[in-house]
Amino acid sequence: MHKVRYQMSASKNMKIKPNTGRIESIDILRGLTILVMIFVNDVASVTNLPQWLKHMPSDANGMTFVDIVFPAFLFIVGMSIPLALNKRIISGEPYAKIFYRLFVRVLGLLVLGFFMVNIGSLNEEFSGINKSVWTLLMFLAAILVWNSYPESEGMKAKLFIFLRIVGIITLVLLATVYRGGTVNDISWMEPKWWGILGLIGWAYLTASLVYLLFKNNLTAHTGVLALLIILFIGDRSGALEFLNFIKIIVLIGPFIGTHSSIVVAGIIVSLIFTSDNLKLSDTTKIKWTLAFAGMLFTAGYLLSPLYGVSKIYATPTWGLYSSAICAVLYCFTYWLIDMKRYKSWASFLKPAAINPLLAYILPSVFSSILAILNVKSVYYFFNDGISGIIRSITFSILILFITRILTNMKIRLHM
Repeated sequence: MHKVRYQMSASKNMKIKPNTGRIESIDILRGLTILVMIFVNDVASVTNLPQWLKHMPSDANGMTFVDIVFPAFLFIVGMSIPLALNKRIISGEPYAKIFYRLFVRVLGLLVLGFFMVNIGSLNEEFSGINKSVWTLLMFLAAILVWNSYPESEGMKAKLFIFLRIVGIITLVLLATVYRGGTVNDISWMEPKWWGILGLIGWAYLTASLVYLLFKNNLTAHTGVLALLIILFIGDRSGALEFLNFIKIIVLIGPFIGTHSSIVVAGIIVSLIFTSDNLKLSDTTKIKWTLAFAGMLFTAGYLLSPLYGVSKIYATPTWGLYSSAICAVLYCFTYWLIDMKRYKSWASFLKPAAINPLLAYILPSVFSSILAILNVKSVYYFFNDGISGIIRSITFSILILFITRILTNMKIRLHM
């Protein structure tokens, strides 16, 4: 992740200077988040777990360590937005092309999330295909479609185009044969809640458009964060009933409101650490961010009587608490990695940091292969208490190792 320097002009428009360095703490925190995400997804099947290793039930008022993992990724997405978009702005890339790239990336996240969320509802009898085979083919096709093929010419370039077309055709065929439901109510694929990738897509789209509008204006982004929280309140109070036609596609309060507020919080912290016009020392950056985290936590506490704390319902307090915790975690990571230079221990996280989407889908690929080979029970033999936790930790590290191998083989998913 390139470190970006900014120069504020006296005019409304901003001139931004890049820096060729890297903010390694962002990479490491992203890799660590993916590692923990793989772990909590796998350990969810383990029996006799302590409550802090489980999601809070939907009717509970509270959050656990597990409930912070998804917002942590949203927060890191937000921290990456100024760095990624400014790189394109600096290079002189037309805004039309920037918007095109943005919408294509979001579309990819929505499509893949749409496929993933429908896996569980597939009816093998009506579809005429084994669920694990369908799932494996879907992920292999996704890799073909969204792999970042190296720039090539001649036959190699044509081969890469052919592979992408094969992936697209495979996804279309899998969607065509898909059937769910019961004999009295056969259904096709439905968007439902879009899946984790889809939720990331909606929040990323909202926050990216906000950033392109306000650039590195901290005051504006802080105002937008507050507005997004109010958006949830307005949605729940009934003030947005005139937008019910949009809610058929995406839930405004939770998805556009709370989730996007977490991404915008990441943008704000990113600007505190990268905005050269602020002229802050490293220590001051950390102090500012900790103060910001304190304000987020206070706002969350004051709003908690309204809807409580719930990841399932994406309440404002859950979003604000999560953003505050992520801001504090980033301060510690920045202090440890970029200031104290204690980073050799984190080298194993690099594959997940630069190839997060591949690392995220590999567990599902692995599970499908086990099911096809009819040896899934062997993997789940260690599935109780401590033995299950150790299994999930080992599995998570193994996925990072496989991600490293595939990344070295030039398999890198990018949307």
